[in-house]
Amino acid sequence: MSHKVLRILAIEYAVLGLTHLYLESTTLKPLAELARRGHQVTFFAAGASKSAGRRSVPGFNLELVLLPKEFPVLSLLFFELVVFWRLLRSIAHWDAIILDSNSVPMLFPVLLLRRLCSRTPILLLHIETNVVDEGGRLRSLAVSFLAVLSTKLASILFDKVLFISPMLGELYQKTHGISASKIAVWPSSVEASFADSADETKADLLRKDLELSGRLAVLYHGTLTRGRGIIELVDAFRILREESVKVVLVLLGYGIQRAAISRYVCANHLEEVVKLRGPVDHSEVPRYIAACDVGIVPLPDHIRWRYQCPIKVLEFLAMGKPLIVSDIPAHRWIIGNKPVALYLRGTDPHAIADGVRAFLRSAKGFDPTLGKRIVEERFTPEKIADTLESQILALVYGSSRQGHPAKENDRKCMFRI
Repeated sequence: MSHKVLRILAIEYAVLGLTHLYLESTTLKPLAELARRGHQVTFFAAGASKSAGRRSVPGFNLELVLLPKEFPVLSLLFFELVVFWRLLRSIAHWDAIILDSNSVPMLFPVLLLRRLCSRTPILLLHIETNVVDEGGRLRSLAVSFLAVLSTKLASILFDKVLFISPMLGELYQKTHGISASKIAVWPSSVEASFADSADETKADLLRKDLELSGRLAVLYHGTLTRGRGIIELVDAFRILREESVKVVLVLLGYGIQRAAISRYVCANHLEEVVKLRGPVDHSEVPRYIAACDVGIVPLPDHIRWRYQCPIKVLEFLAMGKPLIVSDIPAHRWIIGNKPVALYLRGTDPHAIADGVRAFLRSAKGFDPTLGKRIVEERFTPEKIADTLESQILALVYGSSRQGHPAKENDRKCMFRI
């Protein structure tokens, strides 16, 4: 089946340049890999400029809907109207259409009319996370309503719903009534060559700049927002300092909680044990990982994080670094019981401090090569593209075997869409 050239359209409301890095790891890289295999892939996204997110992969076409300003509601409506018009004119061209939850309600009418005519294009909903919104109550209710509505509509019309982890798929099966046969997995990804961009000389210079010599250097990198266990993490290093444990925490990232973290560090005189850095370009992240001894991801056991596939975990593994992680299904699914991580017994400050001390006692028992193998076997863009390609081909060919080839149905269809 692999000889067939697929024509794939992906639509996602994400403003390249603002959410570009997350897109790189979850959506763009696997789609670009499909293009490298000879498929024709078009990705509709929003952009702040014409140059945002441009890629030079043959067969990969990035169509940007330029937004003059980023207003959450008006920008989304503008984006969906533009995409609706483009899809209305081209829907018969595609073998497969991949949507995010934002786009389903607006595009549902044209997709439904097309489905009355033909089994193609096949329809896939990509759910990268359960609802995580840190705005006000009204915004949270609106986001939750949109997510539920999209999932309900997709459960009726779509061929597959792709989740970031199998556990999230199981949750939606129970809470939203999605058929198990429609559930598939599209996890985060990181290139196996991620570590190649880390220059050892620059990493050594960074260690000197951060004054990490003679201490266990622990790195947290990512978004600094509430509910991720970051304040608890900083407080744990206050406890470790009081016990004269030779450790230092490097916090690399940016977010709405950064100012609060900075104030806490200053108020408790933690400048020597908590190094707050960033934001930096994503190309700098491997250098920070290389400069530190261990990564830490203390996400609490909350519905927001329980069934994720954290990119930062994959990046540490790809770099051959051990990890200290919270004991949640997301981390267990990625790591299992392989000796590449120490699981925390809790995510309060004392439990995190206990975990760091336990790592110090057992650091030599971790095998860095196993982390790289986990990524290479399951979480590279190539592996994700393998799964996407086989599923789309099976659905497209399955439609043909059922007597619904696109051209035959188009001739019989009363709706000229």
